[in-house]
Amino acid sequence: MDDPASAAKDPGNRWYWRFDRRRLDAESLRDAMLAASGRLDLRRPGPHPFPPMTAWAWTQHAPFKDVYPSDHRSVYLMTQRLKRHPFLALFDGPDTNVSTDTRTSSTVPLQALFLLNNHWVHEQAEGLARRVVSRSADGSIRVRLACELTWGRPPNHDEEQTALRYVERYGEELVRSGVAGEVQEVQAWSSLARVLLAANEFIYVD
Repeated sequence: MDDPASAAKDPGNRWYWRFDRRRLDAESLRDAMLAASGRLDLRRPGPHPFPPMTAWAWTQHAPFKDVYPSDHRSVYLMTQRLKRHPFLALFDGPDTNVSTDTRTSSTVPLQALFLLNNHWVHEQAEGLARRVVSRSADGSIRVRLACELTWGRPPNHDEEQTALRYVERYGEELVRSGVAGEVQEVQAWSSLARVLLAANEFIYVD
């Protein structure tokens, strides 16, 4: 909660009048994206699809390295020592080779580029877009639902109008590019979903 009087007395939060802003840890960020997209699998996960022992041919110079895609929570992801999970590693997940008492917290360009361009993130954005598009034909209701699913609050008037203009202009560009119909609608709302998922309000906890 914002408190102007406390902020004036202690702008650096030295005396902890508020909770310091922090970024979601790697596992929470991944889980939150899956939850917002509606694709989080809450069923009990089964075993990882390891190859049969008869097919094992790994050596010191050709060790086992694989990443098994999953829509379950990050706590159920396979953990291997030689290769960190690409998403968790990028967002400061723990080093599986050592005991990690305190995690590092970095802010680097690759994280922003990942959120904008990675195929997995695009899949979650599309899931979120289809979720809001299927709920209502009213653009304002869609924007409010998208913000509530990602930011945990409804948008204010300016945010709502900006989002509606963004989707409208994006759709016009898609039509000029020859994309139309349902595909055009989903792509336009998927683009807005990527904006919401990459926003500080989604990634950080105040």
